[in-house]
Amino acid sequence: MRRLRVCHLITELGPAGAERCVYELARRVDRSRFDVQVAALRGGAVADWLAAAGVPVTVLGVRGRWDVSKLALLVELLRGRVDLLHTHLFHADLVGRVAASLAAVPHLVHTVHTAEGRFRPWQFAMARLLAGACDRIICVSPSVQRLHARRAGLPAWRYAVIPNGIDADAFAHDAEARRRLRQQWGLPQGDDQVLLAYVGRLDHEKGIDVLLSAVSHLAARGTPVDLVIAGDGPQRRVVENFVAHGEGGSRCRYLGHVDEVCAVLSAADLLVVPSRWEGFALAAAEAMACGLAVIGSDVPGLRDLVLDGRTGLLVERADGVALAETIVRLSADAAARRAMGQAGRERIVREYPLSAMVAAHERLYLDVAGDLVGR
Repeated sequence: MRRLRVCHLITELGPAGAERCVYELARRVDRSRFDVQVAALRGGAVADWLAAAGVPVTVLGVRGRWDVSKLALLVELLRGRVDLLHTHLFHADLVGRVAASLAAVPHLVHTVHTAEGRFRPWQFAMARLLAGACDRIICVSPSVQRLHARRAGLPAWRYAVIPNGIDADAFAHDAEARRRLRQQWGLPQGDDQVLLAYVGRLDHEKGIDVLLSAVSHLAARGTPVDLVIAGDGPQRRVVENFVAHGEGGSRCRYLGHVDEVCAVLSAADLLVVPSRWEGFALAAAEAMACGLAVIGSDVPGLRDLVLDGRTGLLVERADGVALAETIVRLSADAAARRAMGQAGRERIVREYPLSAMVAAHERLYLDVAGDLVGR
């Protein structure tokens, strides 16, 4: 039996959630059964990660929506060399379906990584109109599947729910990192001074502005909090201005993009995920693996992962005052934080191992395209 030739196609390769999932999938599948490569419309740090892991990666360098020459390059990359194209994110899926048709790729699957919260009817119309060109739509959480099926008007059999996986060992609490960073930041080692953490992209979708509003509200009423922010994005300048001049900003630390996420999580006592919409919330899962309680928005994706009252607390999205009140409530209850953190880690270890995510994709690939290799 020859290996099934799989190509992942993604919009870009910056170190965000979908890109990191592609990285883990590409490097962990059974190389004796699958010949895997990755292609991206635009590059990013994950391209270097993939290359270091021995995964062939092609960055097309698309410069605009009418960069037809790169479409021709993608068609050439696929033609006669790929049995199954796995697309990730909307723009890669749009380009990928055209290229797969032109290159006569036998099979295609697509992963939906978010429960889209913006007005994007054309995305669901495309999914409906081109459903025949896609063997299966993979969703990273049950909420994502329900939302996509409802908006696209597609039957349940077209979908497969495969949650993202977490390497729980890689995100185990690091006591030495906690000691080192809290000392560096001038914070005590115990539970007396609670440190909040935000880890993720700095954009409207992730609700960083909602968190800053909550911090400002608490400072105005005389209950300032300590916050560390790790990430980058279009609202970076907003964060930097808040830290420098905002009410409560003097107790905030902006780290920019960090590679040692586990160290930051280990130094913190709570993770705040104020997203306006999500798909799976990888940052929340990593924090749970680190033993942190999570305060998150009550939105699809997050409510699948964070069990309200058991592994964290959920609040109404985009409500800075409600978020502030929840921060005060959990900051004052060290016993609840510890219990939620322990329950969260147990949930990640039990229900979201990376091995399960990889195995589920392998089964799906063979179910869809196994006829090409005799399974």
